[in-house]
Amino acid sequence: MKFTMVSAIAGLFAGIASIAQAQEVPAGYPADYSKIIEGSRTESGVMIYSNMADNNWQPIIKGFNAKYPWVKVETVDLGSGTVHSRWEAEKGSSARTADILVSGANDRWASYGKDGLMEEYKSPEIAKLPEFSNPYPGVNVLSTDPLVITYNAALLPDDQRPKGFSSMVAAATADPDTFKGKITTYDASRNSFGLSAWWSYMNKKGEEGWSDLRKIGPMIRGETSGGPMNEKIATGEYLMGVAVSGITIFPRLEQPGGEILGFAFPDDGTIMMLRGMGIPKGVANPNSAKLFVDYALSQDGQTQVGKGGLVPYREDVPEDQVRYTFQKIGGIVGNDNMIIAGFDQRLITEAGPFVEKWNAAIAGR
Repeated sequence: MKFTMVSAIAGLFAGIASIAQAQEVPAGYPADYSKIIEGSRTESGVMIYSNMADNNWQPIIKGFNAKYPWVKVETVDLGSGTVHSRWEAEKGSSARTADILVSGANDRWASYGKDGLMEEYKSPEIAKLPEFSNPYPGVNVLSTDPLVITYNAALLPDDQRPKGFSSMVAAATADPDTFKGKITTYDASRNSFGLSAWWSYMNKKGEEGWSDLRKIGPMIRGETSGGPMNEKIATGEYLMGVAVSGITIFPRLEQPGGEILGFAFPDDGTIMMLRGMGIPKGVANPNSAKLFVDYALSQDGQTQVGKGGLVPYREDVPEDQVRYTFQKIGGIVGNDNMIIAGFDQRLITEAGPFVEKWNAAIAGR
């Protein structure tokens, strides 16, 4: 009798444990997903190399750890190109390196897709996402971030505040002495993010875009990061910036002195940068990495992406909980005026000639 009672109690606890484990598998996921969850428990967390700041990651990590509290998430904030060059230098060595890469260096994602460097893991969330969310096996889209025009609202009168690239060119060419050296953007010759952005813009606009760039090229001073652009605009070193990452300006508007800055979604073409995310092949913590990628692509994960200042693109993200969604920006500028900066492999094959043409246009040639 004693043995039977002990066995019954053991069976009861085993049943409870089994139910608890089953409840951890997200709704709609395959039943064997529990193997990924259990596998993550014996791993050492997840390391992410990204071009995102701590404030962008905070709500995402908080939401993820509410579901998987045993997975320690560490992030390293790097430039888009450095995300990849650092991982490429470390892979194959004994050094602790990234389990997940996140960046806007879309030429590198195109290269990885071509060469098959990412783990060909297909998230269960892919079926609920638009086609552009998974451009290559193992390459996903974390967010769709707009590039905006920013300006110093204290120094620019209303009639000189641009609404688009064309109106910026018109304002600057009408008063070249005021704008000489006072316009900034990502330098496409020194920055992978800038290369992806401007290549996508010129691919859409063609000679019209190049002609406009030549007109104001000599007035532009290039930068490699959005944060410094906005700070220099706030201090008056620059009057305005074009194709500046929205995730750098939106939180800045809410900080002390933010009222000095203004911004606009370009009405003649708002670049929407697809921020890539992938798990490299052979990572140390594959199960933890898969859990994180799946969460980031889920409805809750995408909502937290929005709360962190990025722009989610799932259609079921509640707009009242985030600043902007992909769909909301489409409603503001018109879907035809959204220029999707994706992972075209011509970013690899045409990069050299494009940079030469870019440098000539910046010099006004």
